[in-house]
Amino acid sequence: MAQINTTQSYELNLEEYWQVILRRRWIIIFCSLSIGVFSALFTWMNQPPALYSSSASIKIEPTLNVAAFFAGGNSHQRLNDMKTQLVLLQSYALMERVAQRIGMIPKALTSEEIRANADYVDDVLDLKDSVSASQDGDTGIIQISVTSVSAVYARDLAQAVADEFQTFNIEDKNKKVFEAKKFIEQQLVVVGDRLRNAEESARNYRQKHHLTASSMNSTVMSRIIGDLDQEYRQSTAHLSDLKFALKQLNIRVGQGEWDYKAVSVSGNVSAYFDELNKRLVEMALKHTELSTNYTDEHPQIQELRLQAKDILSSMLDELAKQLELTQQRIQDIQDSIVSTKKKYEGVPGQGLDLMRLQRGVKTNEELFSMLEKKYQEVLIKESEKIQEVSLVRPAMVSQVRINPVKISQTAIAGVILGLVLGLVVSLVRESMDSSVGTIEEVEAFLDVSVIGFVPHIEHDEAIELFSGVEGLMTSGAALERQLRLVSHFSPPSTIAEAYRSLRTNLLFSQTGQQRVILVTSSTVKEGKSTIAANLSVVVAQQGARVLLIDADLRKPMQHHTFGLKRVPGLSEALLGQLSWQEATNRFSDVMLGDMGIDQALMTPGLDQLDILACGHVNANPPDLLGSPMMDTILNEAREEYDMVIIDMPPLLHTTDATVIASKVDGVLLVYHIGSVVRGALKRVKMNIENVGGSVIGVVLNGVRGDLSPDYATYKMDRYYAYAYGEHEQGQRSIWLRYQSKVKQWGQNVWLMLSKILHKGDD
Repeated sequence: MAQINTTQSYELNLEEYWQVILRRRWIIIFCSLSIGVFSALFTWMNQPPALYSSSASIKIEPTLNVAAFFAGGNSHQRLNDMKTQLVLLQSYALMERVAQRIGMIPKALTSEEIRANADYVDDVLDLKDSVSASQDGDTGIIQISVTSVSAVYARDLAQAVADEFQTFNIEDKNKKVFEAKKFIEQQLVVVGDRLRNAEESARNYRQKHHLTASSMNSTVMSRIIGDLDQEYRQSTAHLSDLKFALKQLNIRVGQGEWDYKAVSVSGNVSAYFDELNKRLVEMALKHTELSTNYTDEHPQIQELRLQAKDILSSMLDELAKQLELTQQRIQDIQDSIVSTKKKYEGVPGQGLDLMRLQRGVKTNEELFSMLEKKYQEVLIKESEKIQEVSLVRPAMVSQVRINPVKISQTAIAGVILGLVLGLVVSLVRESMDSSVGTIEEVEAFLDVSVIGFVPHIEHDEAIELFSGVEGLMTSGAALERQLRLVSHFSPPSTIAEAYRSLRTNLLFSQTGQQRVILVTSSTVKEGKSTIAANLSVVVAQQGARVLLIDADLRKPMQHHTFGLKRVPGLSEALLGQLSWQEATNRFSDVMLGDMGIDQALMTPGLDQLDILACGHVNANPPDLLGSPMMDTILNEAREEYDMVIIDMPPLLHTTDATVIASKVDGVLLVYHIGSVVRGALKRVKMNIENVGGSVIGVVLNGVRGDLSPDYATYKMDRYYAYAYGEHEQGQRSIWLRYQSKVKQWGQNVWLMLSKILHKGDD
């Protein structure tokens, strides 16, 4: 906005250049920050990935071999051990354990399952490549180093390798002890449960049948019956094992594919079955040997499969034969038990059952005692376990990357370049801005004086403006009416003072002949109806008789503003249905309307104001307004009132105001800051003048300090607060001021972004 037109220019001074910088500050800040960030980001994106290194140290002390020591080969053996440990540290087997330790691979998977998954194998190989081990001179210290893009990951991986290698060494050197301990612990649990159950059964049986030692003398019968029972249980269990093995073997043969595994059967089947099973195991080993060199389609492997099927068939036959023999043996044992019981019918059966239970208790006691003794022996051996590896120095998190890249210089240079570019863009944008926002710009561009400006007010400020005043509302339609008639409801406010300043400037600009004034704007929502209503109120408050005519037959607002009925009104008077005096609303109508008596009498002067509402909306307003009856109404009103103010529709959208412009004494043009481009504003003024109208002045609406340097210079937003010289009206609270500023800042950001993205047309 440096120059307005070619006929009359306005040069910016240093203060106004500073205002341009403040107004376009978001462009400058955006350019500076964006280029600075882009420069830093570009440098950062083109740098090599950040690498961090972490290491852990372990000490290896090989067990002393006395024979090798006396043979003089200890030094050579030590060198070989260190080389072996270095290889083991980077071996695939150890990396599998490390991957499971750090959670990269599920811990429940076996080594075979891991190697069958290509993704898991790749993960293990990646770990293997990122870990390196080296001997510290000729000492027994080994450094385990890990390089990674994450310092924490490098620390965790180096420590995991050291810990897992230590565990692996202990397990390898004490493998048999650990396996024996694990087996005995499992058996102790099983046998202990069996012993407790047997003891509980014997005690319950004795208590239930009231058995004593004197009632159990038939030891011979008990021993025979007990032996037969034991043999019967063993045969029955063996029969179940044979049936299960036969069923599984039939399923296995029926599947058609042989995996060369031995057939497992609980107990002894027969020597012939064991020989077949042994041959099957030998064939499995031979198959493994052949698979390393041949495929499954090779004749030797095919022949091996045929032999395996023959062996399986023979094993099925042998199992069926042994099953039949076992069934016969069970039948014989049952017959023997029956005959034995008949032979010893005089022996109490309860005593025999109790003795059988006691034998079970004794057997389990002996087995449990033996397991406890073995467990103590294993614990002693475990305390003497061999431990060759110990941790010397744990891994630490590295705070410094091993390939640092400095980008601060690039970022600073980008910020400086962005500041220069932002200034250039701001000045270019300012020169291309097609809107007008200052008093000097409007006056120079339109060659018309600015006779008033109305400051912008936020919603929170409006609520604060009317809070604490008896009879006023701070929400709903009542608040909307109060905002539209702020000169009536809040006379001490800054906005009301702005309307009184407009009234003064308007009266001093008249030559005494301008009594009928038309108020219009370029486009919608510029506040022309609000300004017309408040101008009418402040003129009436001065003691003059005022008539406010709502001639906006398309979107009337004055009847809402004053709480009146829209009908009858101007359209009925123009159609001759009644006189305009009969359609005019007086002060009594205002008191009986939505405003009410209390609010109507709140401020003196409203009794000097008459309002002529619009009436019914007509289908063709221009023809109706251009009728001779409109001339008659204006002439009669000019004689009866001190001032007539006509509210008309916007000029860019309708021709209504153009029709009336030549019939009034002057046109008051309302311009909302930044609402239209300067070309449209110029066109509106030319249209008025082309039909014989005269623009007596411009009213700037929605003035804010960040959009209008004049308003910021006058400091009216800080000087007036809410009332000039009226402390009882209350000062603005600090929190409300802060809240309003934050909201205003957000609106400014949005407005700046909108201007950047959408270039205005001249």
